[in-house]
Amino acid sequence: MPRFVTSYCDPDTPYRWLRGNHHGHSTVSDGHLSPEENVRLYEEAGYDYLAFSEHDTLLDVRPLQPATSMCLVPAIEVTSSDNQTLLYLGADRELPARTLTPKQIMDEVHAAGGLFIYDHPNWQPRPDYTTDALLDTMTGLCGMEIYTGVIERLSGEANATNRWDRLLSKGWQVYGHGTDDQHEPIDHFLAWNCVQWSENEPVSWRSIVDACHAGRFYASTGVSIQQVGVRSDGQEITLQSDADEIWWIMRDGIVAQKFTSGSCVITMDEFQHWAGTPENISESIYIRAECQGHGHAKAWTQPFWIKD
Repeated sequence: MPRFVTSYCDPDTPYRWLRGNHHGHSTVSDGHLSPEENVRLYEEAGYDYLAFSEHDTLLDVRPLQPATSMCLVPAIEVTSSDNQTLLYLGADRELPARTLTPKQIMDEVHAAGGLFIYDHPNWQPRPDYTTDALLDTMTGLCGMEIYTGVIERLSGEANATNRWDRLLSKGWQVYGHGTDDQHEPIDHFLAWNCVQWSENEPVSWRSIVDACHAGRFYASTGVSIQQVGVRSDGQEITLQSDADEIWWIMRDGIVAQKFTSGSCVITMDEFQHWAGTPENISESIYIRAECQGHGHAKAWTQPFWIKD
């Protein structure tokens, strides 16, 4: 019997959400505010964790940690041999700048136990910055920015869900991230992730990286999700949010259904009615939710896979 498979915890498990930004810059590289100023602003905004992904420089966040209740996560943004800038979350070292291909950077990051995230794939400093052919070489990719706040004021599209759906439709298990990539004060609080966290689990940067690697988070530009998950028998997806509408997106980015509510339950029977019953359940069959709020506000769940 087909069932939904998810990266999220059981909906009945007590948990909370940790809000954080793990892509951004300070005066250590090309940001306009100091690390201390950034820490203060994000803490005042109620964030639970923060990473500085300075360009090709690993900032030691340990001296900053005593001054904040947020969990500070080590990170670095590595410049590839063709000048893509790509995230190493949970970094314990610097990688050689402008030397490695994106695939080589990803392999180095994963071998070191970190999380590689393909940053702002729709940024257009040049037409071939991230082509589909380049993404097709990234076998093993498990993280991609689907919304990068700073791109709102730069050349390109901040929203990269089109690139995400293309990879998901290939059967790749890629999780979608939202970040500020802040450089200036106007770049703060544009997009973030909320990591699903067991109520009794202590917070550590390594566990945050592990949760992001496992896909236990959602990305947002303003909509809050209170509950998301799959019931134990795998036959229902439950979602509760403060959205105005929920759009369910299927393979190839097709909008399967729209609900004029912030909460709903999707059954396997409903999914099969929308999608038809395929002869063979493949790795590329999925459904994900986009929670639509006022104006610019959205939230994106991670994909739910359909498996036998």
